[in-house]
Amino acid sequence: MATPKTKTSKVWDHFILDNVKKVVKCNICKGDLAWHGSTSSMMEHLKRKHVGVLEDDSTRPKRSCASPTAMDQYLQRKRPVPLQQATALTNSILTMLVKDMRPMSMVDGEGFREMIRQFNPEYILPSRTHFTHLMEKKYEAILLKVKETIKEVKSALTLTADVWTSRATEAYLGVSCHFISEDWEMKTLNLATMPLEERHSGVNIMTWLEEVIAKYDILPTKIKAVVHDNGSNIVAAMRMLEEKHGWASVRCSGHTLQLIVNNALKEPSISRAVGAARHLPDQWVLLEELTQGLQPFQCATVYLSGQEYATASCLPQLVKGLQRSTQQTHFETGAGKAFLASAEKGINERWGCLNTISAEKENPIVLSASLDPRFRKLKFMGAEDGTRVQGTIEVLAIKEVRGSEIQGCERVQQQRVSVPGRGDKSALDNLLQSDTDSL
Repeated sequence: MATPKTKTSKVWDHFILDNVKKVVKCNICKGDLAWHGSTSSMMEHLKRKHVGVLEDDSTRPKRSCASPTAMDQYLQRKRPVPLQQATALTNSILTMLVKDMRPMSMVDGEGFREMIRQFNPEYILPSRTHFTHLMEKKYEAILLKVKETIKEVKSALTLTADVWTSRATEAYLGVSCHFISEDWEMKTLNLATMPLEERHSGVNIMTWLEEVIAKYDILPTKIKAVVHDNGSNIVAAMRMLEEKHGWASVRCSGHTLQLIVNNALKEPSISRAVGAARHLPDQWVLLEELTQGLQPFQCATVYLSGQEYATASCLPQLVKGLQRSTQQTHFETGAGKAFLASAEKGINERWGCLNTISAEKENPIVLSASLDPRFRKLKFMGAEDGTRVQGTIEVLAIKEVRGSEIQGCERVQQQRVSVPGRGDKSALDNLLQSDTDSL
């Protein structure tokens, strides 16, 4: 085989010319390319098939004037990592960037490159541009997978929407969807974290939410409800969406509970006690009372923060338990009594209409509670309202059966739920108080 008389291009470090066959052979993948007297095709081959090789060459020290022997070139040349192994390493780095939410510029860092070289000196780390390209492809693949997953969901969907501000004072809209899988597991998918540059008005929030579901090909009729905080702008958006699409507006119970507690703690005497606790030992009596009074609210907050189980069906009984705790707790200090009164007032004001039902409008909270076996007797509402809810459930069940095609029955293995012994009840047990103490 012959080689060109002058090899000024660095691509000749990776190719050998065969003048007889008019081809150049790649030293890395052993592939042949047609030779037309130009290195353009070889350069393009290295960029597409062996990413990072040319970049690594640019960082090598220049050759000395003395021409090395063929054996020296063979011994000094770095043997590249096999393509399959290099791809696995690159995908591993990409996964790390995604899971840890690291910036793409991380792969350009000298410390990061030194670490990779220490792990595998023969691996050539691709450029940030290459990782950006891989990230875009990964995003498109996951987007398609999420679309297919949502398309196959047979149950209704519930959305969670929240407008929040980052530490850099940048506003975002987070949207996620929740559904029950065929094996009765609760699933959650994050749909969007949108940067918001326009005014956060109710109309704009409504438009953004509609854009998100359109992006994932979600029909508005498939969405049952949207959980959101108590902000006036998102409440206004949900009022419009409820009128337009019939989505139920469900205010976040955890956020509502936080507002109730924070407002109750604004009692002047409580604020003074908290601020001067380190300097006024006599305020510890009040603080001990607050510790006792806040325990049910802390228990409810922790329970409502769960993500692997539904909490909407427990809300009526939970609210009733919080009301009971404020009514049955007795404090000695005036400030402690003021806290209980303020907390009870906040519960009544924010959740007073929780169990309201009417023939014109369904209440998803009450309907979900009536389907929960723990609260089937509907003790949290009056007998007349309970009878009306049971009738509504029967009508909905008949509509569901008539509207679906029954192709057969499958045996479902009943899973027994472990029930704690009859020892002391936990704070959560006292709040929920199910309709029965046995299976």
